[in-house]
Amino acid sequence: MKKIFIPMLSVCALLLGAGLFGTGQSQAATVTQLDITGGSISLNFGLLGSVTGNFTQNGQLVMGQYQPLPNIFPPVTVAGHTFSIFTSNQSFPGNPGGAPAPTGTTSGSTMTVDLTSLFAGVAGPLLNSTLNIGEPASGTFNTGTNSFNISWTQLFTGVPFLSSGTFSLQGTAQVAAVPLPAAALLFVSGLSGIAWLRRRMT
Repeated sequence: MKKIFIPMLSVCALLLGAGLFGTGQSQAATVTQLDITGGSISLNFGLLGSVTGNFTQNGQLVMGQYQPLPNIFPPVTVAGHTFSIFTSNQSFPGNPGGAPAPTGTTSGSTMTVDLTSLFAGVAGPLLNSTLNIGEPASGTFNTGTNSFNISWTQLFTGVPFLSSGTFSLQGTAQVAAVPLPAAALLFVSGLSGIAWLRRRMT
């Protein structure tokens, strides 16, 4: 009984380890860059109404670093307002110490990105200011094509008339696989068990 039980555990460990290796990349990954091909902005000015528009130019948002103007994409005009988008560690209301550089992860068909360091320089008839527009964003991720669609809502305080903004970004993500050391240990354990079994049978 003992001679059968130990090899069976090894075979199970081998199969489980191999299974984790096979699905690890699609299940968990670190986002290294967002290649943006579209998006939208909707700003709510309360009684004055709202302005909405779409991003019409491509851009790139690199994780783990700050991108000053105009490195994300060229300025965007929405309903007569020009938006210059950038990331920065400058302080802002609610976070006097500044925000960390963007980071992102995927888990299966879900993507989450920390965009708290995202800012917009806004110039237009209703608003001329620099705003922190970023929040943690989330949305969908396609493991086959790496396409993503994320969105978030930012509430504004202390900005005349402007109460909130809703933002979205779409495009393709560049990702790096997350190491799975537990899977490696299971796989090696299974191989060792099968090798031991073969020696016992010869």
